[in-house]
Amino acid sequence: MSRHSRTILLLAFVWTISVLHMPMRAQGVTTKRCPRCGWAPRPTPAVRHVHTVAELYDAVQRARPDTTILVEPGEYRLDRMLDFATSRVALRGADGDSSHVVLRGARMTEGQVGVAVSVSAPDITISDLTIGYVGFHGIQVRGERGASRVMIHNVRIVDTGQQLIKGSTDGGALHADEGVVACSTLEYSDHAPGNYTNAIDVLAGNNWTVRDNTIRRIRGLAQERGASGPAILFWANSQETKVERNVIVDSFRGIAFGLGPGASGKLARDREAFYDHQGGWIRNNVVVNLNPWADEGIEANAAGTVAIDHNTVLTEGTLSWGISARFPGTIVFARNNLMSKPLTRRDGGRASVGGNVPTAASDWFVDAAHENLALNGTNLTAVDAGVPLPDVSQDASRRPRTEGKAPDAGAFEYRGRR
Repeated sequence: MSRHSRTILLLAFVWTISVLHMPMRAQGVTTKRCPRCGWAPRPTPAVRHVHTVAELYDAVQRARPDTTILVEPGEYRLDRMLDFATSRVALRGADGDSSHVVLRGARMTEGQVGVAVSVSAPDITISDLTIGYVGFHGIQVRGERGASRVMIHNVRIVDTGQQLIKGSTDGGALHADEGVVACSTLEYSDHAPGNYTNAIDVLAGNNWTVRDNTIRRIRGLAQERGASGPAILFWANSQETKVERNVIVDSFRGIAFGLGPGASGKLARDREAFYDHQGGWIRNNVVVNLNPWADEGIEANAAGTVAIDHNTVLTEGTLSWGISARFPGTIVFARNNLMSKPLTRRDGGRASVGGNVPTAASDWFVDAAHENLALNGTNLTAVDAGVPLPDVSQDASRRPRTEGKAPDAGAFEYRGRR
């Protein structure tokens, strides 16, 4: 082979390697890291742009592993479920703004489209779009079909007939495990059509992470005083759930690990009948409901050993507690929580506590009625009131807890004069 031929082959090889490692922008796809958490979607060798609902259904049906489907801005009126049956596929809004792409049915009481997006395969990513106005769920992660490791990021899910996000099971050997719901908005415009609703409802899931989300108005009908399920619910022997840095507003109940012994019957993972959840943590969250119908803020029910740390729970209503440990087998470590009502132990539940402040009032915060639960400095009872927790070194804004002699109680460190 001549020197000229070898040079051409070498240049061709270098060009091929450079294309394979080209950033997504150079391939015509814009990928930006999330300014809030740093996450970025995984580049894929295959990318398909869709502009119509027909193209959307076709792209999902024909998708092969390692494909990104980019949905161009617009409203896409669904007439049936979108089902992802192929692994390692990403569905993303093309420009990264979740308000610019809307996948929707007719209304949350409709009968034609029950589930908007069905996840029936592992390693599916859904990001940068709005989903809603369907009869059952915005997204259903079908554990019974092996749909684990779903990533839901920067998605607005709104106005569904039942749960906004559902992680399902049929009681068999497969489960929806290792899901992530992050930097998303889950909400009702006003209220659900009934009391059978949650923002996130996962049965028998292992090692899920729910972080950095805003959840609003998860509540039922006014004539039923807003009664509904918890905004975030993991049960049926779900395990090692991590819930952190979420803001839950005007929702009947806040966060629940488990409902009670045997609550899920034959759907429980491993047919567990004593525990309804095991392990995990709930930390750096805000739960605020200033309505007279407010119920529990955070609850651990037959939940094994759970850490509940550095949450701000500001609730009205007739209950005398804001956080509860309930049923035998529940052992809560509750530290450095800022609450308007104390923690309670119920029906055999146990709790080890420290650094909690149970006397918070609305006027302690910058603007409690509009989701800003940072301390305003008028009352410094929570400042330096906590006990050191090496595993919780940052507050809900991801800033270090190093302002004073001890960490503050609640989700946010006070940054003013002490």
